[in-house]
Amino acid sequence: MKRKVWHVVGGTALVLLLTSPSVYATTSINQLVPTASDGGGTHVVNQLNQPWGLTMSQDGLIIVDSANQKIRKLKNGKLMTVAGAERPLDAYGQPRGGYVDGDAIKAVFNHPSFAVADTKGNLYISDTDNHVIRKITGGKVYTLAGTGKPGYKDGKGAEAQFYTPTGLAIDRDDNLYVADTLNNVIRKIAPDGAVTTFAGQQTEIGGYTDGSAGEARFNEPVGLAFDGTGGVYVSDSGNQLIRFISDGKVTTFAGKATIIDKDTGYMDGGYRNGDRYEARFNHPQGLIYVDGVLFIADSLNHRVRAVQSDGKVRNIAGQSTPGDTIGSAENKRFNQPVALAYTEGQLYVSDSLNNKVKTVPVHPKRLEPVRSTEDLLAGTELLPVSEEIQVWFDGKHVDFQAGVRPYKAGDKMYLPIRPLFEQWGAKVEWLPATKEVQLKKENWSATIIRSDNVQVVVEAGVTYVESGYLKNTLPQFLFAYDEEYNALVIDSGQ
Repeated sequence: MKRKVWHVVGGTALVLLLTSPSVYATTSINQLVPTASDGGGTHVVNQLNQPWGLTMSQDGLIIVDSANQKIRKLKNGKLMTVAGAERPLDAYGQPRGGYVDGDAIKAVFNHPSFAVADTKGNLYISDTDNHVIRKITGGKVYTLAGTGKPGYKDGKGAEAQFYTPTGLAIDRDDNLYVADTLNNVIRKIAPDGAVTTFAGQQTEIGGYTDGSAGEARFNEPVGLAFDGTGGVYVSDSGNQLIRFISDGKVTTFAGKATIIDKDTGYMDGGYRNGDRYEARFNHPQGLIYVDGVLFIADSLNHRVRAVQSDGKVRNIAGQSTPGDTIGSAENKRFNQPVALAYTEGQLYVSDSLNNKVKTVPVHPKRLEPVRSTEDLLAGTELLPVSEEIQVWFDGKHVDFQAGVRPYKAGDKMYLPIRPLFEQWGAKVEWLPATKEVQLKKENWSATIIRSDNVQVVVEAGVTYVESGYLKNTLPQFLFAYDEEYNALVIDSGQ
């Protein structure tokens, strides 16, 4: 079996999914510093080395400092080491991985990736490149399950085998669930250490099949999160989907299946918001479920996404272009975020290639998605270029009939008001007494005044509105125009 190449940057293959030692950080790897703030509620933990898994313990935020081969804890603004010895550096100046149990301060890991805490405060770590699950308790590090060699075998403790385990989740009975990534299955470890296959078919090459847990197929699953009622969300990273396991069945919760790339074995990734079944992701990884909302570290989209309780997918932080900025949701930039944790209105994000952990203020009951023209255009899969103006409204292409289409006059664009808003779901009513067009949809309403003003014109009984006038009349709406594709994209914000 071979690891797949997960991403290519500048012609160099980086196996980022597996935190391969071929990826090197450029910041200090040993200095510990407290959090910094931009003054607007955004905090940053600096001087980490490819941080991955995050989890809230009884005693602070646990950070898997993967390339430093350590487990950290952030408490009261101070960063300290929970487990992991100081290691000699390799030829690239990075701490060497290894495999040693015992006293936490002397224990050695090999690119650990995710962490989770049980009800007793014990920590569990997916020690990815050692192919084992470690347990930290009472100042000691133990091997809970796995042999230290890649493979696939159910059994108890040291009898079991994993192949690059990553995401972890734990239920109310302290059963531990593991995304056994390169075995393409989800495993379960009982409190007594017995390992079984919970869902998926073990295969060298991943696949995509919904159905019973034993028949389902995954493609390099990573993140896991419980929904509070026993269901488990899975970021099926290679399939660019979010799957859901409940009552012995696996279904697709969010994302749209696409063509498999023959070179990578992955489905094509993408970016699209809106209805969860039409949404697109690009190597989703860490998950966390909070108050009816599933948050997703959408790594290669460099964003944090959310699936709301109404089934809508929204971007809550980040943009298409990777970067390293903090501040408002519109201005914040990540470089391949991989894991999430939440507490008291703060979503912690491990910004892996920026070597930082950042926070995003969120209120799950009233999320405020990113609304920018850049994000709006990036999240719309535009049609091929043609002479006809293509219009998209809240993620759906507006199908105008022949003879009633948008048109341009000089530098202005005119839109037929009735088909535009009726396809959106609004009621369009002409009020002859006042020469107004009344628009209504549920609790929303607006009025278009029809007059001799060139911004509102009537041709062959059809009312056309100039896009600039519409933008000024509906300030809560967002309008973005892509000149290359001759496309107007509208977002109502509803």
